[in-house]
Amino acid sequence: MRRRLSIRTRLALIGSAAVTATAVLVCVLAWLALRQTLVHQADQQLQQMAHGPAGQLDPRTVPQLPSNPLAPPGNIRVQVRLPDGQVLAGPQGTAPLPFGDWDRAVAAGTVSEARYTANTDQGRFRVLTRRGPQGETVQLAISMADAETTLRDVGLLMIALILSAAVLSAVASRLVATAGLRPVNRLTQAASQIAETQDLRRPIPTDGTDEVGQLGRAFNRMLTALGAARQAQQQLIEDSAHELRTPMSSLRTNLELLIQAGDRLGPADRAALLTDLDRQSQELSNLVTDLVDLARSTAVDEPAVPVDLADVAAGATYRARARTPHARFEIRAESVTVDARPAALERAIINLLDNAVKFGPAGQTVEIHVGPVNGLAEISVADRAPTIPAAEHSAIFDRFHRLDTARSVPGSGLGLAIVRQTANGHGGTATVEPRHGGGNVFRLRLPMLAAPPDGR
Repeated sequence: MRRRLSIRTRLALIGSAAVTATAVLVCVLAWLALRQTLVHQADQQLQQMAHGPAGQLDPRTVPQLPSNPLAPPGNIRVQVRLPDGQVLAGPQGTAPLPFGDWDRAVAAGTVSEARYTANTDQGRFRVLTRRGPQGETVQLAISMADAETTLRDVGLLMIALILSAAVLSAVASRLVATAGLRPVNRLTQAASQIAETQDLRRPIPTDGTDEVGQLGRAFNRMLTALGAARQAQQQLIEDSAHELRTPMSSLRTNLELLIQAGDRLGPADRAALLTDLDRQSQELSNLVTDLVDLARSTAVDEPAVPVDLADVAAGATYRARARTPHARFEIRAESVTVDARPAALERAIINLLDNAVKFGPAGQTVEIHVGPVNGLAEISVADRAPTIPAAEHSAIFDRFHRLDTARSVPGSGLGLAIVRQTANGHGGTATVEPRHGGGNVFRLRLPMLAAPPDGR
């Protein structure tokens, strides 16, 4: 598997590449500007020569021109092409200059003059072609050897500068990347140590308000959430083990009695024992089901979607009627939209309805109201069960909490815990208050959306 470069190395390469590319661009532009300047200087010299003594020369004396003692041999060349096609070149001993399309255009009078760079037997020359007073075509040329030497030397110097810039920028980028990633390294070491020790209570040290500091604070918030989740999970396991111990012990005792007694038990005792075993197994099954529901109520597998709370409450009421056909339910619902996980919300409402049926008298009517209240979506379940004391209004929603008057009623003590956990998971609240005339009113309030799901 191909190994990727470290972030430090990649940052160093990116920084070095950026500086090198900038240096190359600047040097190339400077070199082109220098070449253009040297060509312009050569054109100015040729222009001065054309307006100076060279412009006054008799074409017949051009071959006798001596070389300039102040310039290298052949540095300046003059060539005249007469109308009859005869070519006169000077100084003495120099080869003729090339006569191309631009020169023929000047000779034909199409253009007044032409400037170009030509390759000759003695190197590259900058050429100025003009028409003489007698119809001849005059070519003045100056060698570009000095200019090319200057360009070559400057080019080598620029290459050295580019290489130096690449090396220095690589080193500087490496140092900057190392210094910039030092907080990330500390963050990585702290996170690795937390992973090894499993100690979620020790926060990662953070400082500053930059991106690294924000990342560290995000890690700390995540650690806090994980610690709370682990603590809640541990508490749930401990509470579950405690609650499961009693029915399991009772089941084991009855089973041992049934096995040891064998045929010595009378029909009535055997029937009572089997009835007790059935009841205990049912309680154990209900407890396990409630534990699963409690664990599932915090799951994020079910996405939150806009739903009509009235529809969810109607579905929960229908299921409650099917589960407890002897109970009576009366629902009054007004359409109100919430952003919720429908299955979890319906499970919480069913728990409220089951709780009302379980602890209320047989002839009661459980009343369900759905609608907006003070900017929130509310569902209330009113029963005629014994009024819950004010001191128990908060504790009644804790896991496995049972009122003294309700300990004889079968149940796991998890139904209302699921209701509060579902409410908290949706950003809402679950409360209970006394009902006028006796009983209790459980209220589940959730944030309300502005429009129903269909956009009406």
